[in-house]
Amino acid sequence: MKMTTGQYIVLIMTLLNISNLNAEIMDVSCVYETTENHSEESDRHHHKTETEVMKWYFWRTGNEIEVSNSTQSFGEKWVLSNSNNIYYQAIYHDKQFLLDFQPADLKILGQQTRWQDKSTLFPKRLLKQLTVKEIGKFKQYKMVSYRGKVAGVDYQVTWLPELDIPASVVKKVLGKRVITELKEVYLLKGSPYQRITTEKYDDMDYADIGDNESHPIVAQLQKNSGIGYFHQH
Repeated sequence: MKMTTGQYIVLIMTLLNISNLNAEIMDVSCVYETTENHSEESDRHHHKTETEVMKWYFWRTGNEIEVSNSTQSFGEKWVLSNSNNIYYQAIYHDKQFLLDFQPADLKILGQQTRWQDKSTLFPKRLLKQLTVKEIGKFKQYKMVSYRGKVAGVDYQVTWLPELDIPASVVKKVLGKRVITELKEVYLLKGSPYQRITTEKYDDMDYADIGDNESHPIVAQLQKNSGIGYFHQH
């Protein structure tokens, strides 16, 4: 649906109003699917396209964000403290093992992050550089479509301002096309997808890895996964 001038003004006012409600951000549970298409030139006349599809889960509260792969063998958690420091945890469910990163560890590793970027899954400062194209509905929620190019990357984003998350993000750059789509969304309390409790898991601080290289799980992670590798979605 194309917007009239009046609709555009109403939309901007709505977005401004919603942006002031960050303290009341909704607790949600989502299922996303990310598809990556890589196009490579295999010879002079043909192109080879490889496709990867990944389903993943996302849970958000006011001070916790957690994601998990589809098998729930691996997950990640970010926790926002009262002093606005961000703590990160790599969760190896298949090994019942946690690796804890302090804010200082993240700084040393160059993996500091913005809380809002994690909680909304797409940087809102980047969203502001795109152009509003149309408004509509996604399930029962208002949907706003954006499009544009930033730093040589083409973006198509459909945004759910009431939930502060994307319904879809299409990113195209250098023969690579990444599509992330929201498949299911629930208010957290009513979600059929629950986070796995980790209360009984063994845990270790990232700073202590050097003193525990003989630990069987640490040795396995260093060999197979790479300690400090942050999975992207």
